[in-house]
Amino acid sequence: MVLAVAATSVAVLLGALGVYDLTPFVTLRSVTERGGVVIETRYNPLAFFVFAALAVAAFGAALLLANVLPPLVRQRSRASAEELMSASETLERELANALVILRRDLANKDTYARSLANAQGRLAGLTEAEQVRVVVSLLVAENERMRRSSEDDKTKIEACAREIDALQTSLRGAEEATLTDPLTGIGNRRLFNDAMRKAVEESNAQGGPLSLIMCDIDHFKRVNDMFGHDVGDEIIRALARVIETSVRETDSVARYGGEEFAVILPGTDLRHAKETAERIRRQFGAKTFAIRKTNQKIGQVTASFGVAEHHPGDDVQAFIRRADAKLYEAKARGRDRVADFGDRG
Repeated sequence: MVLAVAATSVAVLLGALGVYDLTPFVTLRSVTERGGVVIETRYNPLAFFVFAALAVAAFGAALLLANVLPPLVRQRSRASAEELMSASETLERELANALVILRRDLANKDTYARSLANAQGRLAGLTEAEQVRVVVSLLVAENERMRRSSEDDKTKIEACAREIDALQTSLRGAEEATLTDPLTGIGNRRLFNDAMRKAVEESNAQGGPLSLIMCDIDHFKRVNDMFGHDVGDEIIRALARVIETSVRETDSVARYGGEEFAVILPGTDLRHAKETAERIRRQFGAKTFAIRKTNQKIGQVTASFGVAEHHPGDDVQAFIRRADAKLYEAKARGRDRVADFGDRG
């Protein structure tokens, strides 16, 4: 969201700079004699206020990024943090470039306005045609200078716009990466929190069913201690793949922490959620693992599951606690099983 605010501020700035013929905006009224000679011009002070406001908006966007990006960077891996910092520096540089062009454009407009006002005063007192011709020639030269300056500004602004477009793409990718678990490629705890909050709000508002599956790999510490963390990581990835292939696109899968996973199932009641959990349990439990380098057999690894259905009025934490309680109940009852609130044994 922060990145979207910054991008919007930049877009407003670039949009303003993209209008190069600002004479109708800057000029309130021009009176010309026959032959096109300007004899009176009144200028719009609001135009210069708007330009100043745009500059303040651009600086505000840069300040917002400077305050908010560092906490976001701390949530990511080193490579992702470097990507975000690079994007932030690029945005600040492009903002600075755009502001330089804006200041120069304002200065040119101010010079042009003074030239017109000066010519207006001189023309009012001229009687000789040759004198009028000289002043008009000066105005034509000044207008040509403004045209060339505007073309140069346009080229530079277009370059800034291309850089900003590329930057927006980069920042979108960086923001998406903050929601992804680097080990498994599925959602992380932050994605789970966001998805859960939205799912509960929708369930409370619409009254539709919503279920949650919490699962945990059985005896995972023992596996790590016996075979090493590389094997443990491979088992975690295997369970993530099984879960992903066992749920719908509308469901949200996340690594909740360590060897624990969560699946949010909108529009799903308790019975169907339990069926999904059972399917995941059977598919994962049917796998056999081995150490690739030595071909040492590890055998089968199981997982336990807790399932809960959202109750009307439940907040997020109450909902998670009920599913988590059933997960620990499944562990206590012997592991490699699914426990839900319909169980009696």
